Amino acid sequence: MNFDRMADRYDQTRGGEERGRRVAGALVPHLGGHPRGGTLLEIGVGTGLISAGFAGLGWSVAGVDVSERMLAHAARRLPGRVLRADATAIPFRAAVVDVCVAVHVIHLVGDPGAALAEVARVLRPGGRFAFVGGGKHGGSDVAEIVGAMQAELSGGAPRRDDPEAVTRLAERAGLRHAADLTIVDSGHPSTPLESARQIELRTWSHLWSIPAARWTSVVEPALDALRGLPNPTEPRSDRISTPSLVFEKPAAAG
Repeated sequence: MNFDRMADRYDQTRGGEERGRRVAGALVPHLGGHPRGGTLLEIGVGTGLISAGFAGLGWSVAGVDVSERMLAHAARRLPGRVLRADATAIPFRAAVVDVCVAVHVIHLVGDPGAALAEVARVLRPGGRFAFVGGGKHGGSDVAEIVGAMQAELSGGAPRRDDPEAVTRLAERAGLRHAADLTIVDSGHPSTPLESARQIELRTWSHLWSIPAARWTSVVEPALDALRGLPNPTEPRSDRISTPSLVFEKPAAAG
């Protein structure tokens, strides 16, 4: 999925560089003790928020993405370290990367199994792959309404980056499970009216291709509910719990 349409407002709707630093800091302790300055590849690098967080911790980073406009932002943040490529065809030699990360991107890849096979190919023996999936919002009336809307839109089907599904694909690619963690974030406080506006702008990719009838029957009632909440201009606190997994490429025998 191409994020060109979001490039110019992605950072302000996804937590900016502070979020990148938090995610990188949460993942580093689980990356197998690779020394500061190890090589790290991010698939779906986007505007470079996460990779910049790792670069700030001393890692040598590189990133790939299919969106030219997102990469234009990433290139300013990480000059010379990003390139346009699909996650299912990473233009790296085999066994050259210490760590690979994928943050909120596996559900957007056309063939997640092929992407994880590519991750396994470019990782060195003993290298690690960190996967961060979809976050669960909670703790506010806004989160309750938006969560119910999302559940109805999905029909109860699990996300394509459900941790169990990703684990199966990673193991099929030859990676073994190494660690589980949950990244807990306070999120960015938002008012009910601002949340409704972001939905109307289709800020999140799961809203991009909703048929008109489905928008009318599911999304518009949620918008009405958000606008009807008490104190609609008062920011609500949010708590986002994001399941994350780390896998390791087994060391070569002998």
